[in-house]
Amino acid sequence: MMGLLFGFSFITQQIGKVIGAEQNITSFKEKRMKLPVKKESNCFKSSEDIKLLWKRGFALEMISDQESLPPYRLVKTEYFDLDGNGVTDEFALRDGIITVKADSHIIWQSPNNWWVDDFFLEDTNNDGTSELNLLVWKEGSFGSQKPFWIEEEITEVKNHFFIFKLEQGDIKPVWQSSNLDHPNYCATSIDINSDGKNELITIEGSYTEPYKQEVTIWEWNGWGFSRLIQKGAGSLFR
Repeated sequence: MMGLLFGFSFITQQIGKVIGAEQNITSFKEKRMKLPVKKESNCFKSSEDIKLLWKRGFALEMISDQESLPPYRLVKTEYFDLDGNGVTDEFALRDGIITVKADSHIIWQSPNNWWVDDFFLEDTNNDGTSELNLLVWKEGSFGSQKPFWIEEEITEVKNHFFIFKLEQGDIKPVWQSSNLDHPNYCATSIDINSDGKNELITIEGSYTEPYKQEVTIWEWNGWGFSRLIQKGAGSLFR
């Protein structure tokens, strides 16, 4: 069962040794940069693996394997025509920074005050077009502007989920979460229940409990994601 999905022990080791309660992104990135490089994620291996687990009810005993695996920082490159213009785009993640190239020219790079753990290219908001989806660590919930009703912002380093699209040669934000209540260690998007819509599948953890993790399923609702509850094998409820 454990070989079917990914090494959960990677998650527990990573969260326990690296995340903690960092107050600034500089110290967070310094810790990340001390990790060895790995070119393959211990996350979801394939959509078929996930669908098989779905049919089995996402048996949470998957977490039972606690064999120690070392934490790492991911180096990853994918090629995909994200905007459908006939030109293959390059998406390269190294040292927490993702770089997007079109026709060998850099068109976008993630800001230096972010750390990108991972990315995937899927249609997460069901608009018929694949997006660039990022698992990001950064300080605070908001950027230079925040909602008028927020008087004081929490500035600790927290996890976020960001969605971008490639349009007319530019990377543009589609949706960006504020601080997540639970950090995402893994994420992907597939139509898990064959209803014609993609669901967002994540592995959530905890900022304070190193060995806590949970498989969660989310659905795009037009302005964000709503969590779906699985009751038994193959059933989803809002």
